[in-house]
Formats: sequence, C-alpha cells, structure tokens
Amino acid sequence: MLRIVYSAASKFKYVTQSLAKINDEGIFHFAPDQLAAQIMSPDKTTMAVLKMPPLSFDEYIVDEELALIVKTDEFNKVVRRATRNDDLIIEYDYDQQILLLSLRDRKTGLIRQFTITSIPATDFKLREPKIDSTARFHMLSDDFKTIIQDSKIVGDTVTFIAKPEEVIVKSEGEEKEYEWIMKEGDPLITLDVDEETTSTYTRSSLEVTSKPTGAADNVKVSYATDYPMQIEYTFPNGEKLVIYIAPSF
Repeated sequence: MLRIVYSAASKFKYVTQSLAKINDEGIFHFAPDQLAAQIMSPDKTTMAVLKMPPLSFDEYIVDEELALIVKTDEFNKVVRRATRNDDLIIEYDYDQQILLLSLRDRKTGLIRQFTITSIPATDFKLREPKIDSTARFHMLSDDFKTIIQDSKIVGDTVTFIAKPEEVIVKSEGEEKEYEWIMKEGDPLITLDVDEETTSTYTRSSLEVTSKPTGAADNVKVSYATDYPMQIEYTFPNGEKLVIYIAPSF
C-alpha cells in the first residue's frame, strides 16, 4: 500500500515549480523511511534532490519501495491547483500502475482526484554529487532572490567572489554593471570561507533555484572555484531540497 497525506499542499507548489523547470520528468522514490525525488536537466547542468521524511506528512504509509518516473510538469499543475485549505494525497494503484494525486478540502471534505503519467523505474539509486566547497554562506531566502532579480536587469551571468570577510556578487552587461558586497550580518547570516573562491553561473540556472524562496525562510549556498554551486533549502517539517548548478565558462 502507498498512501501519503501532506497538509502543506499550497506551499509545496514552490518546490514542484523548481522540479518542473529543471525537467518535465524525474524519478520519485517512495520508501518506508522517506520520499525522495531526483531531477536532472536535459543538458545535465542542473540537478535537484528532494528528501521528505515521514514526519513531514500527516499520514505516511509506504509498505515497500517503489521508484517511478513521473511527469513533473503534470505533478506541478496539480499542486498549483491547491488552496491553503487543501491536503495533497498521493496514492498508487498497483493493479493499474497509475499514480493518483488528490486535493482534499479540510473544511468541506471535497476531493478532486487526478491521474498523472508515471512509469516504474528499475535499478534506481539516489545519487548526489560530492562538492568539496571552499566557500559557504547562509542567508535569508528573500535576499537570495533579490540577487537574481537585480542581476536580471544587467546580464546573463552572475559571478560570486567569496573572501574571508565578504561575498561580492557581480553581473555585467553591455554598458551595465551590478555589484552587491555582502558581509556577515549584512545581509549574510553566516559566512565561512577557506580560500578566495570565484565562480560564475548563468542567471537562468539561478532563477530555477530561487523558486522555493516562497516556502523556505533561509538558504545555504556552498561552492568552489569553477565548480557546481549547491543551494540548499530546509523547510519547517524537515523537508530538504538541494539544487546543484554547473558553472558557466
């Protein structure tokens, strides 16, 4: 049996938007100890890993492991229909091999049910890149989103230069330039730099990583010179979304 009930459906849309932006399909792994999803962009420059422990849910029944290739765009369209009064119910019909998503209004009991495309995945193993970061900082999600919105006015890439006392964010375009010098306490919550670290990322990749700012208060950013950046969001009930983006050369 597979039945999961999640009460924060309207907040979850910020996560599913990111997943759908990366690729229109991904692998969802249902296990007794957690629900995990792994999404890779077609060009392999962006990857997201979502982990949700049983405590994240109001009801979590997964009797046996099941990995499914799920249409993330369809999943996102359903979740976007959720209001703040709706529970998201995820079920799997083993006989017909279909994934069922339902939105249940907690006030009226009204249930709207959707069937979305899913295909059993074989030999699935959750894989995450190991990044030996040399710079790490922690900031409010809204401030991270501001970086991306500001740079959008200027150029197509964003450069992060981390030093022991500050992080400089820069973007350049034709006769335009943007710079924000960030220090611990202004606006960074924490800053930890092993050595001066510089790397550049496309603004479009960063825009994908900013979607969950609507549901998480803080974000942790880690990277090394000319290596992928790791952007980590942790949500109130223990859910964690980590997005990796490749550098732009």
